[in-house]
Amino acid sequence: MQTTELPGGIDLVDEDGGPVLRLRGEVDSLVVAAYDAASSPGRRPAVAVDLSAATFLDGPGLRLLVRATEATRRSGRVPELRRPSHTVQRMVEIAGVQRLFAAVL
Repeated sequence: MQTTELPGGIDLVDEDGGPVLRLRGEVDSLVVAAYDAASSPGRRPAVAVDLSAATFLDGPGLRLLVRATEATRRSGRVPELRRPSHTVQRMVEIAGVQRLFAAVL
C-alpha cells in the first residue's frame, strides 16, 4: 500500500492564551480535509493562527482560518494571525479576510 505525503499540515496546540492553530507547508484542500477528518467535533476554537511555517494557502485553507476562529470573534475577541510570510500575508489580503484578525509580525 502506498501512502501519499501531504504537502502541509495543521495542528491545534494549547498555549497560555488558548488554542493556537499551527499551519505548515502548503495548506490546500487535501490538508484541510485530513485535518477535519482527524479532528473531534467539540474542539476548542483557536484564539490565534501561527502561519510562520506556512508557504501557501488555497481557498479551503483560507476558509479554515476564518472557520477555526469564528467562535473567538463571536466572543468579542480578535484572533491573531502570527508571523505570516509575505506570500501568505498577500493571500490573506487578496481574500479580504485580514480585517478579521490582529496581525502579529
